[in-house]
Amino acid sequence: MKKLLPVILVLCLMLCSCGGGTEETTAPIEETTNSTDVVYRNPLNGEVLPEPYSGRVFAVTINNVSPALPHKGINSADLYFEMFINDYCTRGLALFSNIKEAAAVGSIRSTRYNFTDICLAYNSVLFHANCSDAVLQDMISSGIDNLSADGAIGYRDSSRSAAGYDFEHTLFATGESLYNAAADKGFALSVADKNYGMNFSEEATPAGEEANEIEIVFTLDGRTKTSTMKYNAETDSYNYYQYGKEMIDENDGNPEAFKNVIVMFTHTWNDGVYHVADLGGSGDGFFACGGKIVPIKWTHMNETDPFTFTLTDGTPLVQEVGSTYIAIAPIGSAVNY
Repeated sequence: MKKLLPVILVLCLMLCSCGGGTEETTAPIEETTNSTDVVYRNPLNGEVLPEPYSGRVFAVTINNVSPALPHKGINSADLYFEMFINDYCTRGLALFSNIKEAAAVGSIRSTRYNFTDICLAYNSVLFHANCSDAVLQDMISSGIDNLSADGAIGYRDSSRSAAGYDFEHTLFATGESLYNAAADKGFALSVADKNYGMNFSEEATPAGEEANEIEIVFTLDGRTKTSTMKYNAETDSYNYYQYGKEMIDENDGNPEAFKNVIVMFTHTWNDGVYHVADLGGSGDGFFACGGKIVPIKWTHMNETDPFTFTLTDGTPLVQEVGSTYIAIAPIGSAVNY
């Protein structure tokens, strides 16, 4: 229709001049610009980039028992997974699209089977504080790049030792040292054309129920552990609470905060030593953003594919630009809001 406007304008002018009218009228012509610019986004947090992301994702195991707190480096992470590992304990796995931004990360603890699964999904370099022989063999058979940070790579925080922390709660590493260790080992530091499975927008508040406070009660075999996410309207983020207190990132002194909250319900069992979640296939869950929550579905059909998330009608989930907290909770765990 826009192509006809100049012709219509000429005809109107001719009719006006022939009809003896004294007032000339000029119809506005709409100018359109079809932009071919491509927007590149960080695949883990949605931030706009000047060029496609080709870095390597780094993953670090995070100690999460109360005597080990506070954490360091969570606010530099793009994704933070929390899951049961044994007894009542949960442990975290922090994923970084740019590990060098983290002044320090930790405290770092041993790795578990499911951390191998997550690293396969995101093609991550995994740093940990060693592991059992069984988990070590699982990592070897999976072929993931991994290193123990306990030794020359990391450091024992003397201030925590002086404050009475147990030895196993004192291991940290700088982001720079982790990056350099991976480089020295010869691990690939760039990855091309990897799918990370997430979609982002500047505004992604779902049309769901109000959820200004979300209580996630990890539950298995009568054992429970609760994590609570409280929405802060001023920052449009969820602040992380557990063990009766707000989590503070010791690197910057700010609350640990996430733009997005995801809960994945999984079949989970105890193998005699560790809790293990079945991260293959699909399942139900929740997504919260902007103080609202909706039910979702998660899918992970192939071990080297990323986790993907959809609304219950199959529409791809869109997350808000920023970091994401992901709870891997046994089926039957309560989510109260």
